[in-house]
Amino acid sequence: MNKVVITGMGVICGNANDKNEFAAACFQGKQGIKSCNAFNTNGLSTSFFGEIENLDNLDNDTRFFTILKKSAESMMTDAQICRDDIISWGNKCRMFFGTLIFSSDYFYRHSLAKKDGKADNFIAHMNDFTNYAKEILGVKGAAEIISASCASGTTAAGMALDYIRSGLCDCAIVGGVDSLSIVTAYGFNALKSLSGSTCNPFDEDRDGINIGECGALFLFESLEHAQKRNAKIYCEVVGYALGNDAYHITSPEPNGEGAYNTMKAALDDAKIKPTDIDYINAHGTGTIINDGMETKAIEKLFGNVGKNISVSSTKSLVGHCMGASGAIELASIILSMKNKKYIPMPNLQKNILNAANFQVSNKTFDLNIDYAISNSFAFSGNSAALVVKNFKGGEVN
Repeated sequence: MNKVVITGMGVICGNANDKNEFAAACFQGKQGIKSCNAFNTNGLSTSFFGEIENLDNLDNDTRFFTILKKSAESMMTDAQICRDDIISWGNKCRMFFGTLIFSSDYFYRHSLAKKDGKADNFIAHMNDFTNYAKEILGVKGAAEIISASCASGTTAAGMALDYIRSGLCDCAIVGGVDSLSIVTAYGFNALKSLSGSTCNPFDEDRDGINIGECGALFLFESLEHAQKRNAKIYCEVVGYALGNDAYHITSPEPNGEGAYNTMKAALDDAKIKPTDIDYINAHGTGTIINDGMETKAIEKLFGNVGKNISVSSTKSLVGHCMGASGAIELASIILSMKNKKYIPMPNLQKNILNAANFQVSNKTFDLNIDYAISNSFAFSGNSAALVVKNFKGGEVN
């Protein structure tokens, strides 16, 4: 099988406009969760969202396309490629894109506006962003659009891994985008899942999530393809797994069996053991139920490995970026790995992870990572876990 590496990334989120800002903000524990300007929060239980700055007064659709364009252009610059390069790769370059299509406020507006009984084009609109993304990037191969709830971004990365290592394509544009949406905000408000302030994953006093927005795109390549163009290499993607609790439409299986099985399957796919993992980027939403479930799963798989394992949740810094959350969290892992620093959870005071070998903190510290696992546990039991390995032969510019 082909080895699969990541050779470029573009990031924009609530605490940063590019990958360098994102790294600095994360290590400083700088939160991008703030009072919302994207829409009126009257009627919601909170006004705190992981909002990207300088996008004021843009509706959901325009925000989405703006975030997509910025992250795509940043990724190409970072990978030292241009649109013509991607075009030249033809159908050997695909796109795997994670998003929550249903979150678009376009559908909300459509539901309110009846146009003389005539059918609107809102179904066609669902795929507008696919054509837009391919236009920006020049992708000629197939575009796989994944909407597996909040596991979408991680699922997209896993699918790209499968396609490249099996030889179905040489490279892929991978990641996700989701923008703030009043529809999503009111949905989570109805579920009573929103934090009244800023979210606090894995703390005894956690009270819910903050919805965020982001764009995070990557260039995945076979090692041979990357070496031929003398690309810098961030890391190797070595395994993943998908699962489904088949338990409830919104609540996870409370004992964490589904999460445990998905993480274990990802390690098996990577052909490594729990003792090999140095860092866990948890789904860590900051809700009572999700963090409780994930704690049980992590403790069962990694609680007695005889070594220290660091655990963190990027959502404490940028909020829950919905279908794109797995993508922004992959970026945080890569930057943590290459900079050899832990990404803190700034609000953490009373840690609920019980095993003595778990390192969690509200401050950064030096951290060597050879292997890391990223978790996404979503509605309807959708789950995904991705394993990445430090690529020590390549340096980040």
